[in-house]
Amino acid sequence: MEPPKNHRDELRINIQVLESDISKLEEKIATRELEKATILAKMQTRLFLERIFAPYIDGICSAWGVTPEEGLRILIEENETIDKIAKNNPKELKELLNQPEMKVIITMVAPLGSVSDDWVKDKIDVLLDIMKELRPELATVIETPEGME
Repeated sequence: MEPPKNHRDELRINIQVLESDISKLEEKIATRELEKATILAKMQTRLFLERIFAPYIDGICSAWGVTPEEGLRILIEENETIDKIAKNNPKELKELLNQPEMKVIITMVAPLGSVSDDWVKDKIDVLLDIMKELRPELATVIETPEGME
């Protein structure tokens, strides 16, 4: 025995409303997860920039006798990266990484160590925003076409 037509229509409408509500909840959950991931990425990025990148670039530039902005420009012009410098100086890298404070920082920013180039490209606005807060002069150098490359 089938329910009356108006009852079936009412059930169909109720199902559609529930499906719509579920879809909205799934969207809210995804948005909140993205917001949490962005907040975490910002925190990790800030730690990375403050505790690893800035002291590293400052140290390199101090040894070269140039400002960090000049040093970053030199790295960009020579198509060098911190990764390349680290790989070419394994002894110095090992000494740096063995410092107790570096071990703590590395643990905190570890998720950034496994990010892809695509992730960096996707998050470049976040990275630059934080860099502008911390070291606006370096952000200006990075924002050049060569620096973005």
